Amino acid sequence: MTSDSSGADRRTLDGALPPDLMADLEHAGYFPQTAAASLTQSLRGARVLAHLVRPEATFDGDQLRRHLTVLVLTDRHLIMSHLDDELADELNPSQVVATTDRVRLSRVDMVGLSQVFDTDGQRVRGTEAEVTLGISWRGARRIDMERAYCDDPQCQADHGYTGTSTPADLALRISARADGDEAVRNALAFHARLSDALEEFEG
Repeated sequence: MTSDSSGADRRTLDGALPPDLMADLEHAGYFPQTAAASLTQSLRGARVLAHLVRPEATFDGDQLRRHLTVLVLTDRHLIMSHLDDELADELNPSQVVATTDRVRLSRVDMVGLSQVFDTDGQRVRGTEAEVTLGISWRGARRIDMERAYCDDPQCQADHGYTGTSTPADLALRISARADGDEAVRNALAFHARLSDALEEFEG
């Protein structure tokens, strides 16, 4: 588990988020106080109606990169917060990058759900083996930035940053085998609550 909280920081954030959301951030174990501070800043006092916390780890070459995605629903906004590791090298220390989008519900175009079921060839066995939650919204594009490098392995110059611009959307895959049955149930519950909120908002 990664800890980033001093006693003073923890006291500052106590009560700022619902206890169940804070507990899920702590359980995910990836800089929970940083994630909480980023969410608190974006919430601006709004009441949390539902949330989903999704930790993930990927390999980039021989380096392990950790990620944390948190979705929070309020009565007017969908807040999407993402934390991940910035790759460290000899010139740059290890860093964590927090990015948060605060999207009005009126701008959410689509909420999709892909469900995968195990079968014995004839019948479905149990509940969902995995789900993918997709969300897209209009009027924005996402820019993914990373440090730029040249082909010279001996070069130590700062080449700035490079990036790609893509339409703003989000896809979260949750697997019962990797993440547990409860994680799948939580994703389905968040999908249902978000879908209901969009229906109410549009109505």
